[in-house]
Amino acid sequence: MNGILITNKYHVSYSFATMKKFLLDAAHKYDIELKLFDNISIYDYIESSNYKRPDFVLFFDKDVKLARFLENMGLKLFNSSESIRICDDKASTYLHLQNKGIDMPKTIFSPLIYYHDIADDDEYIEYILNHTRFPFVYKECVGSFGQQVFLVNNKKELLDRISKSGTWPFIVQEFIESSFGKDLRLYVVGDKVVGSIKRENTSGDFRANIELGGVASKYIPSEYEKNIALKAKEVLNLDFCGVDILFGEGEKRYLCEVNSNAYFVGLNKVLEINVAEYIFEYIKKNISI
Repeated sequence: MNGILITNKYHVSYSFATMKKFLLDAAHKYDIELKLFDNISIYDYIESSNYKRPDFVLFFDKDVKLARFLENMGLKLFNSSESIRICDDKASTYLHLQNKGIDMPKTIFSPLIYYHDIADDDEYIEYILNHTRFPFVYKECVGSFGQQVFLVNNKKELLDRISKSGTWPFIVQEFIESSFGKDLRLYVVGDKVVGSIKRENTSGDFRANIELGGVASKYIPSEYEKNIALKAKEVLNLDFCGVDILFGEGEKRYLCEVNSNAYFVGLNKVLEINVAEYIFEYIKKNISI
């Protein structure tokens, strides 16, 4: 079996490089010839005389246009371009999971904006203020590692944040105070939760992301928590994903986000497992050659 691994040329980090090595080593273990390309070099390879049609493409990027291009060539992608597109847009993720039996924080969407700064649109600002309460979470619809997620405490902060977003779409979400600085990350491959961690940030940041100072620890999820992750994976038609879950009051849980190509290096280290091996085991079972 031979495959192609697609990553992003413009994202460079130690964690990302380590994850690529995990994937390449796991492919070798499962007797898979895996060629590595970024989202630029793949075009030259496809047009070269050395091109060999792969049995699959493991798409560890969010370049949706490239993913669709490869699917238009008849290639099988893990994950699909549509699933990646939905997960990379927080508003789309919410809408696809709405009314599917999954609890999520109350969410308000930005309108379609052309050239106007809606920070001076009193009607829309009042709509937000009348349908939520401070503090609340402001998220630009596209972003990673918690970088485009903010806690808004008053009207001035809201107006400043909207002005900085410009015409970029965003959502406003209810703040789950009981999950301040902590959440769960469940990693799903196929129909199985293969690993779970609790992330906690004690620096005073409400975001639990490891990239922002969060620390991961082992966590044994309940059936309730696993069902949230598995249901989200099923509805979004994902092959594998990372599902972030917030702590509500008591045993209550809320789905926060779904990541189509979530990093797993930290999870591997904490749990002493190899998520990459689960991914290739799943691919081998779901490819007909």
